[in-house]
Amino acid sequence: ILRVGEPRMSGDLPKQVKLKKPSRLKTLDTKPGLYTAYTAHLHRDKALLRRLLKGLQKKRPADVQTALLRRHLLELTQSFIFPLEHYMASLMPLQKSITPWKTPPQIRPFRQDDFLRSLEHAGPQLTCVLKGDWLGLYRRFFKSPHFDGWYRQRHKEMAQKLEVLHLEAMCEADKSEVEVVDLVLKLRERLVRAQGRQLPVKEATLKRARLYIDTVISSLPEDLQVILCAP
Repeated sequence: ILRVGEPRMSGDLPKQVKLKKPSRLKTLDTKPGLYTAYTAHLHRDKALLRRLLKGLQKKRPADVQTALLRRHLLELTQSFIFPLEHYMASLMPLQKSITPWKTPPQIRPFRQDDFLRSLEHAGPQLTCVLKGDWLGLYRRFFKSPHFDGWYRQRHKEMAQKLEVLHLEAMCEADKSEVEVVDLVLKLRERLVRAQGRQLPVKEATLKRARLYIDTVISSLPEDLQVILCAP
């Protein structure tokens, strides 16, 4: 509910700004202000409010006020998202577990309880001074469609990274003749997938893979070369 009061002169500012709940309202004939039933998870940043009110009193340009608010929201968002990014990174298989002869290991599942426990030592309190119910805020985020979109995008990027690492491991491995034939077939399959799905593979890696295929094929017996070079 927004209650608008009488017009004020530009220099006549309110002494304080209050956010009230509708449950406390007994009549619409009340002081001007913004009334809401929403319960905030984090405490208000009183220092920011004082800076903004001081800016109004000194007639600070609107773009400067906006920049202050944008910076505050950016830093708050970063403090919120960094623990999520840190936890997601921990779900990625170790690079040493990626071998050329096995299917790349799977990304471990996102477990909300494990993440919430990790906040005790790697939570937003490391970068943000605001107090409040951070756990409740994350639980609310998990129930929103924003989490699903964020998680799907991050999981997709990590899966692509796994494929790139697997491709690089295949290029660098030492193999026997039988393994080389199998490797060439797998490398070709990976190259097609990398180009078709536009995986974030460096052009140098793709060139190295093509050169490696040509080199290993030339080192094989002629009968195998004919088979592998056939269109």
